[in-house]
Amino acid sequence: MSHTFQEIIDDVRVTLNDASGVRYTDSQLMGYCNDGVSEMFRMRPDFRLGSGLGWGGDDPDYVVTDPIPLPHNVQKLLAYYVVFTAELRDDEYSEGTRAANLRSLWQRELIQK
Repeated sequence: MSHTFQEIIDDVRVTLNDASGVRYTDSQLMGYCNDGVSEMFRMRPDFRLGSGLGWGGDDPDYVVTDPIPLPHNVQKLLAYYVVFTAELRDDEYSEGTRAANLRSLWQRELIQK
């Protein structure tokens, strides 16, 4: 079953305690999704297989209704990426925060998949 970016955004809003979209706009979170997909493709080029994107070139700018072009077993990692990116924006001058820990978890999980 293919998930859409809207499902990731809805999931992320729960984690960020922003169900009403006051702190983060859909376009901000979608931008983080696009960045996350690009970063995941950069770190794991094998994820491009089956996505129809080939091995090189720029990643497209996805919209909320697009299916997520990642293997199903790593789509949850995209939510982690969006959460830590959003939290880094809020807490950019702190060290050892939840955002940094989540980034570390994301990277470790991404490499192991």
